Amino acid sequence: MEINERIYDLLVDTQIVADVILGMAMISVEDFLDLNEGDVITLDKNAGDGGDIYVNSRIIGTGDIIVMDEKLAVRVQDVMDSDNVVRYFFEEK
Repeated sequence: MEINERIYDLLVDTQIVADVILGMAMISVEDFLDLNEGDVITLDKNAGDGGDIYVNSRIIGTGDIIVMDEKLAVRVQDVMDSDNVVRYFFEEK
């Protein structure tokens, strides 16, 4: 499918869900139920690796986790080109 200006115009006002995944961990239900405040779950990523950025459950890039105005944020470091992101939206329909 050719991505043209008309297709981009259709998406301009579309709301999306963006998630940033810091990492993952596999634990048993028993271990999960035993968690208490202050316990630590070790993730599969190293410190400084950043997070994976997902849009509508599809990975589109990566970024560094930062703090802005006392809130967590992500600084985009690598992102898929816009034509491929637009194709994802149209393939989902």
